Amino acid sequence: MNPLEEKEFGLLIIAYRRSLQKRYSRENLNRFQEFTSIDQGTVDRLTSYFLELLYPELEERIKLDQAFAALASFVHSPEKMWGLLGSIGTIIFKFGKQFFSAAKAGVSALKSYVTAHKFESILYEHAKELLKEGKDIEEEIYFNRLIASIPKKEADDFRHQIVSLFSTLSRKDLLDKILEVMDYVIMKMKTKPETYTENDIGGISLGKGIIIRGKDVFTELSQEKIQLILKGIDTIEKDFYERALAENK
Repeated sequence: MNPLEEKEFGLLIIAYRRSLQKRYSRENLNRFQEFTSIDQGTVDRLTSYFLELLYPELEERIKLDQAFAALASFVHSPEKMWGLLGSIGTIIFKFGKQFFSAAKAGVSALKSYVTAHKFESILYEHAKELLKEGKDIEEEIYFNRLIASIPKKEADDFRHQIVSLFSTLSRKDLLDKILEVMDYVIMKMKTKPETYTENDIGGISLGKGIIIRGKDVFTELSQEKIQLILKGIDTIEKDFYERALAENK
């Protein structure tokens, strides 16, 4: 059964969104002296990206589910997408030599996005145990117990995927080329309705939206500020997990 069809999964999404808003609040950021210089506008854009693209509300998740499944299919088998672009010579002629770097970065970003969602499935299996005990996982004490139940390797992998996603999204030199390629892929898909479904097109369009919104997070930021934000994400997520562990020894 698809977890999205289960009422309890909606409770997990609500709990995770609330936790995310708290750990990226100004109050929590101020616990780390080196991150106090990150302006509120940047923090708001980052938080919105998390809430709207990575962890949208259940209704939005259900609407995006088929597109997400299609995107995951393309990410795991990118040759299905690149096959639309023609020969290597044609690709270089149309998109330039930067295509290969852009393609690699684009697939890396979307793979991180897809992989990050696997963490939800792991969380959900542990959440069901607490829910059976009648615990309200929206309460911080129980949500932190849920986070503490995740094995360290899985928590570390999740954190690394999130940082990897944002690291790619900060590559201003490649994002425009990635979007150009995705626009072309969508156009080619629409000319082959017998091969590519609306869900396939929706999957690439979802990927395009992920790239565009990610680009907005880092618009006009210096490289120094971008590196500070990436370090901040890594630090905050690691601190969140370690504090949950300490509370549940």
